[in-house]
Amino acid sequence: MRKSLLALCALLLFSAALFAQYDETKTEFALTGGYALGNLAATSAYSDTWGPYNYLQSVNENTAISLANKNSFTLGANLSYFFTPNIGIQIGGAYFAPKGDVTSDWNFTWNWYGYDSVSDNGSFAMTQGKLTTIPIYLNLIAKYRMGSVEIFGTAGPTIFFNSFEATASSIYGDSYYYGFGQMVDFFEIPIQIPKTTWTGFGFNAGAGIDFKFSPSVALTLEARYFYCAAKELSWTWTTGTYSSFEYGNFQDWTYNDFSAAESLTTTLKVNPSFFSFSGGFKFYF
Repeated sequence: MRKSLLALCALLLFSAALFAQYDETKTEFALTGGYALGNLAATSAYSDTWGPYNYLQSVNENTAISLANKNSFTLGANLSYFFTPNIGIQIGGAYFAPKGDVTSDWNFTWNWYGYDSVSDNGSFAMTQGKLTTIPIYLNLIAKYRMGSVEIFGTAGPTIFFNSFEATASSIYGDSYYYGFGQMVDFFEIPIQIPKTTWTGFGFNAGAGIDFKFSPSVALTLEARYFYCAAKELSWTWTTGTYSSFEYGNFQDWTYNDFSAAESLTTTLKVNPSFFSFSGGFKFYF
């Protein structure tokens, strides 16, 4: 009984200490900006082996496509309402739009019957991929108040509004047999992931500190992680009229269907998750 009374007294004293810090301010609005570490790096590839075709025994052609990670600036805003001195709910959002470089490295090997193989490799011009993600979250927020300094933690479910687009190039080989001889050459074909939008679900978690320099305004600093599952996106090959780049044997060849090549091109796995460091101002109402 005595231990129960002591425990109850301790709980009451602790509760009183917490409520003593409450200054009747229940609503907070924050505007922040900062820098975010993205998770954009991804790869995909095209590979095909074809032949035999008359004098030609086989051709193997490959393109390795790499999307580089890119960090970028981020913006955010949130509104918090405290229904006790230290516990509340928070609704907010952020904006993150990194652009990553895309490299397209190619190689080929072909074999004539009875002759040595021929091979080469290189890289097409660098291009770019762009991700835009807008996470909207509903969090539980907990705060510990120490006069003009307040420490907080927050976490909750998040819905992500994402879009991505990218361009690249791939090698594509062909051969021409004309009775007394045969030629092989290779084309650079533009490929793309057209702008694709999707909605993802995940979570966010963060922590920060507020420095109040008036009853209604504070400087706020926070770190926050946003998680959203990656999305696999497919490349589209661009039909049209092309000239070969390796030997210049084929000029103005028209291709109207690349469905077979598209089926041999692996998807690009795009990850919208990011970790942000931000600061700004918080207003109390």
